[in-house]
Amino acid sequence: MTLNTDFADYRLRMRAGGPATAQRSYYLVGLTHGVRRGPRALDRDLRLRLAGAIRTHHPRALVHDPVEAWYGTGEPVPDGPAGLAEFHRLTGLAAGSEVCVAWLPDRESVADSVAEVQVARRGGSTVVAITGEADDFLVRAFASVVLPDLDSFTEWVRAA
Repeated sequence: MTLNTDFADYRLRMRAGGPATAQRSYYLVGLTHGVRRGPRALDRDLRLRLAGAIRTHHPRALVHDPVEAWYGTGEPVPDGPAGLAEFHRLTGLAAGSEVCVAWLPDRESVADSVAEVQVARRGGSTVVAITGEADDFLVRAFASVVLPDLDSFTEWVRAA
C-alpha cells in the first residue's frame, strides 16, 4: 500500500470540485504510535485489513497510510527539521481526508493517536475509532463514530 496523493494536490482537487464525490479519502491513524514505539509496534496485517475493507466497498478510494509512507520506503526515517516537516505533512493528510480511521486496542494506543485524530477532527474529517475503550475521554473528545471491532467497521464502510 502506498501513499496515493499528497495533501496539497488533494486540497486543490477538492476546492476545484474534483473527484470528491466519486473518490472518497481515508487516513489510517498510526504514525505517532510508530514514531514513539517503532515500526515493530505496528500491526501491518491489521493495517492491510483496514485498507482492504475500505477498498472492497470503495474501490476508487484514496487510502492514506502515513506509516507506509514513513517506514515503507526502506530509507532511514528523517531526523531533525526534515523529520518534523515530514511528520507534519503526513499528519496533515488526516485533516484533508473525509474519514480518519483509528484502530485503538488499548489506552496507550488512544494516547498515541491524539495528534492525528485532533488534526483530523479540526480539519472536518469523520473520525472513526475502532476500540473497546469507548469510555476513554480522548475517544469521546475526538471520535465522531465509535465501533467495537473490524467487522463493525467493515459494515460501517459498506453503508457509508
